[in-house]
Amino acid sequence: MVSDTYRDSLLGVYHGEQFGEAFFATLLKFTENDEQDFILGSLLQLETEGKAKVRPLLARLGASLEDDPKSIERGVRMACDMSQMGWQDKFKAMAAGIKEHGLPQYEALMEMDFADEDAEAYQTALFIGEHERVILQVCENIVADTPNPTLPLADFLDFPLSSPSAD
Repeated sequence: MVSDTYRDSLLGVYHGEQFGEAFFATLLKFTENDEQDFILGSLLQLETEGKAKVRPLLARLGASLEDDPKSIERGVRMACDMSQMGWQDKFKAMAAGIKEHGLPQYEALMEMDFADEDAEAYQTALFIGEHERVILQVCENIVADTPNPTLPLADFLDFPLSSPSAD
């Protein structure tokens, strides 16, 4: 049996995915080309899939599956605040935020000692940590101007978007 702390932390992750969906969907309004649409759309897809993977466990643990309006509002507001930043500067700021807030919060779930008690909860914690590291890698790739910056998403997404260069 997982603790209430795990359940509450997982609910925070779920709200973080809602933040991410609102954030990336709003940033899509400010793109300049198909490549930027693809990158932000792929990150939006990752947040949506993350939410979908966490939801069954939350339901089993008796947590609310309702959207959190405050998380969604924060995501929209932050994206609007970043809308005038340059492309790479946006991702530099995102990487800093992930390192400072997102990744420590998400990885803390993996440190909870329950692997033998609830395999689904443990696997979900592993997924969440990897999910956040994938976003960080994409951000760092864009800041470094790495070709194919979304490559880390290729094996992670269950439903990847088609790259504009594939057309």
